[in-house]
Amino acid sequence: MSHSIRSSNKKRTITQVGDKEYIIEGTSGYGKLGFEVDPSVLTYLDFESGPFLHIGDNFLGHGKIVEINNIDSGKDDYLMVKITVE
Repeated sequence: MSHSIRSSNKKRTITQVGDKEYIIEGTSGYGKLGFEVDPSVLTYLDFESGPFLHIGDNFLGHGKIVEINNIDSGKDDYLMVKITVE
């Protein structure tokens, strides 16, 4: 099941792909992905014009974010990530 949100007039599509796993994707001229301790573990992601996603934060009412994984969409200006919640 998919649904969309708008963040500063940018459409983001959210698709549940597992019991506690979601793909969030959309056109984004840039995305800020970063870590706080271990460079191999993403800690946050900020789409152009939002949303900002951070480990430990609530993911749009679906649960607390425990993992963020970047997915190569193969498209320019398009960002796709998998969010795991608990």
